[in-house]
Amino acid sequence: MDKFSQLIHTGFEVDKATGAANVPIYQTSLFDQPGLYETGAYDYARSGNPTRGAAEGAIAKLEGAAGAYCFGSGMAAITAVFLTLSAGDHVVLTDDCYGGTFRVLTRVFSRLGITWTFVDTSDVAATAAAIRPETKMLYVESVSNPFLKVTPIPPMAEIAKRHGIRLVVDNTLLSPWFSRPLEEGADIVLHSATKFLGGHSDIMAGVVAAK
Repeated sequence: MDKFSQLIHTGFEVDKATGAANVPIYQTSLFDQPGLYETGAYDYARSGNPTRGAAEGAIAKLEGAAGAYCFGSGMAAITAVFLTLSAGDHVVLTDDCYGGTFRVLTRVFSRLGITWTFVDTSDVAATAAAIRPETKMLYVESVSNPFLKVTPIPPMAEIAKRHGIRLVVDNTLLSPWFSRPLEEGADIVLHSATKFLGGHSDIMAGVVAAK
């Protein structure tokens, strides 16, 4: 299926409950359950609702992911990914990374015992040399924000696989239209959907898609 078809045929183009041509915005905090010991697909809006589920399903399909998760902002998505780390873990990441990523790592996660090394990830050899025994994550931006350095994903995936660490790709500036990092070996891809994934400067959102 080509990219245009994937954008149109997401599997969520018709609301099954009403036949609506667009997915409704479900403005509810709670969902009725079938019984005392039975649960439906949704229970509390914080953990999921049909509107967000449709968006996550469509994005997962575009990314070729096993699943996707939407957040209130790109920084919320980035923070959630860093929260998979534990005290003592080390991260190697793009030196020219988004300012919010730099700040949350150096000002917040530093207090939790996470360490890091910034490196020019467009330089494959320099990236490989920055890996330590305690490194658990290689975090790159496919095209960096703000200076637009390009990081090649397949060599990064090879480095991550060789060391048994996760490769996370911030693909905000390319979107799945131009780049699908999971198909090139990444484990996690994320976006600030506020930017090119949304495209119209009318939403604040973030998304994480996982292999």
